Amino acid sequence: MKRSKTTTTPTNRTRALLRAALLAALLPAAAWPQQGGTQFPNNIAQYTGRWSANCADNAAAALQVRQDSLIAESGKRRVVAREPQTAYRFFGNSPPPEGFDVALMSDTGKAGAMTFLVYRESRGQYITLDADKPVAGQLGPEMLKQRYWRCNGAARALPPSAEPAAKVPPPPTGSPAALAQGPAMQKAWRAALGTRETDLWLVRREGPAPEPQWVTVEGTRYLLHAFCKPHDCYDNNAIALYDQGSGRIYGLVQRNGSNRLVGTPPAALAPRIEKLWREQWRKSN
Repeated sequence: MKRSKTTTTPTNRTRALLRAALLAALLPAAAWPQQGGTQFPNNIAQYTGRWSANCADNAAAALQVRQDSLIAESGKRRVVAREPQTAYRFFGNSPPPEGFDVALMSDTGKAGAMTFLVYRESRGQYITLDADKPVAGQLGPEMLKQRYWRCNGAARALPPSAEPAAKVPPPPTGSPAALAQGPAMQKAWRAALGTRETDLWLVRREGPAPEPQWVTVEGTRYLLHAFCKPHDCYDNNAIALYDQGSGRIYGLVQRNGSNRLVGTPPAALAPRIEKLWREQWRKSN
């Protein structure tokens, strides 16, 4: 009698293989070869340790392989699955993906199966996650998209090379009106002022201005640019410190001789902003 063909998803296959593994554990070792040609010796010890999306960052999403459990965690998300088993024929009769080593299968209980799929490439070994929907919901979609590199022992694999650090651009030149053409800087400055501000010289950063320059404050490099109201610079002026890394602007605005800070600068930064403002608008005026 012919058997009908069936198609199983990886998580369904995980459950089937787990059942077979548990059955095999109850059988004598000599009986294993008769279980569909698949053996289930448990080699979890070869893969124990920490695996991470970024081994250098303790806060990055990470996996733990232990003799008695598999753990996936990222921030407050944490799933623990017990009694892990190894499977070298996880994909059935289909050829495994390139670089596939082994599947580390485990069961979380009512939520279903969680499997660590171990692959190997030139840099070393890494793991991808496969899980039933309830478990995947607990972990979140981002955890299932990442590769987790081995972080311990001689087989440690380095994460992908970081992009070379971008060179700091030279200080921009030109008027504040020219700087305002940059949409990121203009958006940050508008957010710092607040939407109720309507004074055009202030909103557009127009008027007479010293040359923009780089300054370093509290270890952060800012673009400093100052500008003032045409024909009334002494009592109506401003400075802005733009952090290109975070996209934020902090500053000080003087209007009709009254000063106010904008952008809610940190407490340690506020006195430095006032000092920079005096250097721009009081030493030469």
